[in-house]
Amino acid sequence: MPGVREGSFYTPNPTMTTMNPVPIRFAVRSVAVACLVLASIVAPGASAQSPASPRAVTPAPADAPPIDTSGTIDSLPPLSVQPPVLDLGFMTPRIGAKGTVTLTNTGTKPLTIAAVTPSCKCTTTSALAGTVLQPGQSASLEAALEGASMPQTHRASIRVLVDGYAKVVEIQLRAETAMPVRAVPPIINAVDGKPRQGRFVVESIDKKPFTICAVGGRVPEFIGYTPGDAPRAQYLVKFDLDTWQPEFPAYLAIETDRADCPIFDIWVRSERTIPTSAFRMKDYRVNAGRIDVGGSTDVSLEMEDAGEDILAVESGSPEVQLEMLGQHVDAKVRKISVRITPKSPREGLLYGTLKLYGREKEQPMTMFASVRPKGATGCTGCNAVQGPPAKSPPPPPPPTIQPAAEPAAP
Repeated sequence: MPGVREGSFYTPNPTMTTMNPVPIRFAVRSVAVACLVLASIVAPGASAQSPASPRAVTPAPADAPPIDTSGTIDSLPPLSVQPPVLDLGFMTPRIGAKGTVTLTNTGTKPLTIAAVTPSCKCTTTSALAGTVLQPGQSASLEAALEGASMPQTHRASIRVLVDGYAKVVEIQLRAETAMPVRAVPPIINAVDGKPRQGRFVVESIDKKPFTICAVGGRVPEFIGYTPGDAPRAQYLVKFDLDTWQPEFPAYLAIETDRADCPIFDIWVRSERTIPTSAFRMKDYRVNAGRIDVGGSTDVSLEMEDAGEDILAVESGSPEVQLEMLGQHVDAKVRKISVRITPKSPREGLLYGTLKLYGREKEQPMTMFASVRPKGATGCTGCNAVQGPPAKSPPPPPPPTIQPAAEPAAP
């Protein structure tokens, strides 16, 4: 059977009964014999007439319920959705959100909900399949969006299928995972051919003033703001990836003076910074938050390879000590608990790598944190430094010398 296109129902034809050819041939012969008998009883001398074709007699229709033609295969069901777009707003990393829409039958016939299908596994809905809505009746549909660890925008849809209607009612769902302070856009697109200089906005979601302490461990470069002025709720920040030697980082860590958001990041997306995926991790970078000088912090790394044991964890930086505290599987997700301890008393941005080791595979990850004195407030301990000057532009290629044309023959 051919595949069913997305968004439409496939109604198979009624089962066909295969006829036996033997009774058919017997019936044909019987009709022929009957015709010969009729011809033989025609009165002598009368001209033989071809028998008239019998008139087809249509049997009287049996009493059947009237057919509802108000809904055709190409029409939308009379089902209203309020609100038409389910906006879950901002979500804290790793914590999802829920919302509810109301479905109302605006038609004159009962509607049966056949299925409710989210467009991604990250979205779940309440069970409404089989629900019958009488005219004017409403039902609540609850949708839950799974939390993500990395700041990002979410776009999904929920499709409601109704019996007798091929077209679906589509509900748009949107949300954004963000720290209390976020960057707009949350990604710097640095793939080959894209500009390596630009700007981005850093703002607080609650509109409260704050201070940017450092960007990538460096003094921020602002546009339209002088450091030392009153803090703002929004800043415009410049970046120049060509000032990083020898390569720019995969994540641009931004440190702030807010206790609820000491550090967050912008992914610098390029051919080089796309994470390798030996294991199916929920996130390929580790934001360890704020760590006191001389202290440590515990983080949980989540992987969807629930059957793959992690045997060891290793730090890629001599300044950081890692200890695997344990692991367990929860809802088909393996969670590895790791303790991160800076070994040096250095304050400021901690940026490095770690590796998870299985039996045969290993997964590199990026980790970062803001190391500050215990009890320090504001930007104390961030120790931002001035960035190096931009790389000098490459020398222009030597001019191409065209060979002299040979003189024409006399």
